Amino acid sequence: MSQERPDSSPAPRFDIVIGGGGLAGLTLARHLRREVPEATVAVIERQRRPLPVAAHKVGESSVELGSHYFSVVLGLDGYLREKQYLKNGLRFYPGGGTTHALEHRTEIGPPERAKVPSFQLDRGRLEQDLRDMNEEAGVTLIEGCVVKDVELAEGDGDHLVHIETHGGGDPRTLRCGWFVDASGRRGLLRAKLGLTRPSGHLANAAWWRVPGRVDVADLVPASATAWHQRDPAHIRWFSTVHFMGPGYWLWYIPLAPGDDGQGHTSIGIVVHDELHPFDTIRTRERALAWVEKHEPRCHAQIKDLPFVDFLCLKHYSHATARMFSPQRWSLIGDAGAFSDPFYSPGSDFIALANSFTVEIVKAFLRGGDHAAAAERFDRVYLQFFDTTCETYRKAAPVYGSPRVLPAKVYWDDFVYWSFVCQYFFRGLYRLPGDQHERFEVLGREFAALQFRAQKVLAEWARRADNTPREAHVLLPVIPSMLANLYLDLTRDMSPDEVHAYMRDKLQLAGEILSELALRALAEVTPEQRDELAGLLDLPSWPVRPQPARLAAEAEVGGKRRRALPPVIRDMERTLGRVPGEHDAAALAALVDRAFAGPAQAAS
Repeated sequence: MSQERPDSSPAPRFDIVIGGGGLAGLTLARHLRREVPEATVAVIERQRRPLPVAAHKVGESSVELGSHYFSVVLGLDGYLREKQYLKNGLRFYPGGGTTHALEHRTEIGPPERAKVPSFQLDRGRLEQDLRDMNEEAGVTLIEGCVVKDVELAEGDGDHLVHIETHGGGDPRTLRCGWFVDASGRRGLLRAKLGLTRPSGHLANAAWWRVPGRVDVADLVPASATAWHQRDPAHIRWFSTVHFMGPGYWLWYIPLAPGDDGQGHTSIGIVVHDELHPFDTIRTRERALAWVEKHEPRCHAQIKDLPFVDFLCLKHYSHATARMFSPQRWSLIGDAGAFSDPFYSPGSDFIALANSFTVEIVKAFLRGGDHAAAAERFDRVYLQFFDTTCETYRKAAPVYGSPRVLPAKVYWDDFVYWSFVCQYFFRGLYRLPGDQHERFEVLGREFAALQFRAQKVLAEWARRADNTPREAHVLLPVIPSMLANLYLDLTRDMSPDEVHAYMRDKLQLAGEILSELALRALAEVTPEQRDELAGLLDLPSWPVRPQPARLAAEAEVGGKRRRALPPVIRDMERTLGRVPGEHDAAALAALVDRAFAGPAQAAS
């Protein structure tokens, strides 16, 4: 039921109080009712129903992990397919739009509709419907109120949650065994306990909604038949579309129409501090002027469309020293940590934080070791977060590189689908601590490769020939090793099977990383190679590329050899061959010098 006024009875008690009724808080409440039905749950939210569609929030785009959480774990698949848009993946146009028409820029994106569903979410409609669903499931919604403070109890006592009507007045207190901070960027507990930490990623964003469909296809004249023929079903606009240049990206996200038949499009700008100061996008007028300067064809398309809303954030990324505590509290959503909207990971982190919270609360309410569970999940979540942030910290030069961005998307998808998604889809977080530990070890090994890979990609992009090129990069191309990884998300595997699977993919990831380094070395000038090898510390890498395999695959007697190792095959399809002027001997010498070190190579 919805509680509007206090009464004279003692402070009501709930097993779990969730401070905040946005996407994170509402999905957690539903999750708790489904998996811990004996628990009493209250959600405190300042905004009353009805909620507006095209709500003034960011986070409409979801990807595989978050979508699996919404559709499978929360049982919302039918609702999402009926009320929201089924997404056509992520689509990228690097190279900058100042002087280049879209049809002459590289396009990176899926060739067809997704086999593993993800969704474009109208947050206003979704959160309105989740409130209704939660009330029907027995969640107590206290609307029009905010959490002013939380007195965290020592020992086994109840926490005291002090709330009041939004705008001031009507104070009251709730008691609870577990408190969840879902207060968004306000970060009530994070601020109260001094937990906020820098993420190491400095970027800014501005975004707004406009009525109707803003279709990427309208940016390209009908005479560019080859470009339009790549999308015969006209489904590009269902993608999260990224227009990209050095240190920036501009998004288009379609939002499904509601009962009134009115759809919307979310438009937003993300800029990295090192190249684009926040001041350039901090108002509606400046944001449009920025679009006119960097993506003029987009500007011509959107400049006269009415804004439904506008919001900007400076240095939106932040970290935290802790997410889950043995003292019986959790942080979820932006109240904890936030990395970046690129690749749409916000709902992924909601899924992880909510699922970890549910497991800890289960232990707390059912006599398990909730303190050990809190420590384990805190460690795992913060590792996931730091590794994800590294995906963005060095990405500014890559965003403007038609040559290197496909390599980044390939690499990032490989790690995401082979480890992160498998970890969540297979429910490995539910394993007992001693059985879970081996997956933590694998996670640290993937993370080590991730940090190396992002440095390779950034330094390669700084030195690459980044002239826009008219190309269509299918990711994932079918068939390919990457496409198999994607389709493997639908497989059911035991913990032992998925561990062996991840171990195999970890080895392949090492090979892919070495091949990316080889391509970077082969494409820079001879003067830059030693510098690049030194920056990347290649002699310390555990895997060296084998350039002889590339040379052996070259045309012989006018025919291509048929057998290609999976890594080489995928790299050729995605990135093309290492430049042809490098024969086998030259490539071998390049690898020996870079990976073995000049002194060893000379000997």
